[in-house]
Amino acid sequence: MKSINKIFVFAGILIVLVLPACKKSFLDLNPPAAIVESNFFKTQLQADQALAGVYHVCQWGNINYGHTPMVGWAEAASDDAYAGGGSPSDAVGVKGIDNFDNTPNIAFNANDATYTSVWSIYFQGVARANVFLANIDNVNASVDYKNKTTAEAKFLRALFYFHLVRWFENVPLLTKPLTNPNDYNQPQAAPQETFNQIAKDLTEAMQYLPKTSMKANSGHATYWSASAMLARVYLFCKGYYGTDLTVGTTVIDAAKIRTNLDEIITQGGFSLIPNYSDIWKKSGEMGSESVWEVDHSSLAYLSGSTSNQFQAQGNYNVLYFGPRGIATTGFSNAIPTESLYEEFEPGDPRREATIKIINSPVQAGSPTFIRGWQHTGYFNNKYSQYDLEYLTSSGLNSINWAQNNRELRYSDVLLMASELNIGVNQAKADQYLHLVRNRVGLADRPATIDNIRHERRVELAGEGVRYFDLLRYGLAYAKQEIDASSLVGPYYNGGGTFNAGQNTPAINYVMNWNTARKGHLPIPPSQVTLSNGVLKQNPGYF
Repeated sequence: MKSINKIFVFAGILIVLVLPACKKSFLDLNPPAAIVESNFFKTQLQADQALAGVYHVCQWGNINYGHTPMVGWAEAASDDAYAGGGSPSDAVGVKGIDNFDNTPNIAFNANDATYTSVWSIYFQGVARANVFLANIDNVNASVDYKNKTTAEAKFLRALFYFHLVRWFENVPLLTKPLTNPNDYNQPQAAPQETFNQIAKDLTEAMQYLPKTSMKANSGHATYWSASAMLARVYLFCKGYYGTDLTVGTTVIDAAKIRTNLDEIITQGGFSLIPNYSDIWKKSGEMGSESVWEVDHSSLAYLSGSTSNQFQAQGNYNVLYFGPRGIATTGFSNAIPTESLYEEFEPGDPRREATIKIINSPVQAGSPTFIRGWQHTGYFNNKYSQYDLEYLTSSGLNSINWAQNNRELRYSDVLLMASELNIGVNQAKADQYLHLVRNRVGLADRPATIDNIRHERRVELAGEGVRYFDLLRYGLAYAKQEIDASSLVGPYYNGGGTFNAGQNTPAINYVMNWNTARKGHLPIPPSQVTLSNGVLKQNPGYF
């Protein structure tokens, strides 16, 4: 990337600094040195820059409030991983989502700045999308260009709001820039209203997004991305709230989503990559299995603090997941559990592709390897610092890691379709499940709810999907599974250290998930205070 522009805009609640930035398959532009909104959005080049700024939010894992890579966060919140870290006092906001409550020696603090960071990241994304949508008609460009880029901005706004409503539930719903200071203090919308707006954005985006692969579309969202994301949104809303989606007078129900998923399967041109572990290689980027993928690069190379990661374009999850003390530096967060390790069937190659065992300096390939807090001996092998084809030359290579996030894969489409066809078209439900299992050499199983839940867990482990699946399966089920992840494995560090590693008392592996908080983060208390009580705190906090 040659330079970065700044656009200052007001975005309800937040004052947003917009930093349009190129991505390795989006833009390679040389924009003007000084830009403000009043003299911007005139040319197609400027619109491209602004749209790249909306996409750039998808790459963020940190905005100076703490470490918030959202794949890692969702993993730590689930039964698939512990919060981990370097010590009991390291990244306590992440430790708070192990149980959504106090844990031994670690108090849950609703004021933790990392929760504010999650809020800030996605509202900045919403703000950028809203500014783009409000100004695209001023651009001197073709109708086709405006329709397509409008569709991309709506897809991204839907994505940001999907993150917000799942993490915080009760959030303000902003669909245009708030230019009048009297309008900044917006109340929260009912969750169903937010979900319906997400569905509206996605269905409208589908009208103009191309029916092509992400690779053919230079890493931009496609019709298939929006259609599959709508299915994921529907399943969460239906599972958690028991309601369908509504767009105007149109009800989006299970039958509609089944039709959409069948279209992806029969017309999308997708296929399962034969060797499961190749999905996370460079050769697998934007591959035949990629329905929605977030592009990362080392083009905006940073050598400063990890707290400045939002200025870069690297995959922060890799730093987050990595073991401590090795040459490329990891934080040892979101440590896989024994519960996940044992979920895999004997002979399933996905276990080795998903979990890397590192319990000693020899296994780490580094004499300075350190056992972290809640060490289990397991590390995420999908987003791994051991995949040296992504290694950058110098500096903080771990925040410039160019490995893409595979956020919605074709196997997920097949499993969603299988789930929705149980008891409706059982032959089709079985067929789709068998495709996923046969890819890794496993025998057929009938498509039942329990079998689908198992398959989704092992197929999508380490990808930030499991926690939200648990929530849509029901709070009682989520508690049952998260509490059951207290299972202790052979490499757990309940005593003894080396290289200044952490001695983690056994009690800190015991989960006791708090259902009163319904799986949601607190509304940042600072935002509640700023709103003069317009924003209401989520249930179970205070």
